[in-house]
Amino acid sequence: MAFEDVFKYHIDRTNHVLSWQVLDSLTVEDATEASKLVKSSLSTMSGAKLLVDNRFMIKNGRPIVFSPEVNAIWEQLQGGILPQVSQCAVLCSGAIMKMQMDRIARASGFIDVLQSFWNDDPSVMKKEAYVFLGISSNELIDRPVSV
Repeated sequence: MAFEDVFKYHIDRTNHVLSWQVLDSLTVEDATEASKLVKSSLSTMSGAKLLVDNRFMIKNGRPIVFSPEVNAIWEQLQGGILPQVSQCAVLCSGAIMKMQMDRIARASGFIDVLQSFWNDDPSVMKKEAYVFLGISSNELIDRPVSV
């Protein structure tokens, strides 16, 4: 699957929010490309808030998580962008992903700005993330997704 089909992102300059969606498993190459995009996008923002949507990381009806190699890329990215990020909300595909996101954030030092969310009702966790970030909507996250 092409990178553009598995990783979508959006910059909301009004609310200072960089959002992205991961719609399938990421390869190491995908994660490296995503990391570059995030760094590049953040270079034009100050005090940015991140809204990460991993809700669609599901295969055969079961949540999937990132490989250890991809985790290492995310951990390195988080450590590098921490000074530029004021808050980060992560919408998770399941409880295991929530634990994985929290573990990566603890390892990178990102845990002080990150809150990961999981709920059986996706609208509940989306609302909780919006409250956490102090926003009422997001163009990328609110649009219908076909995966």
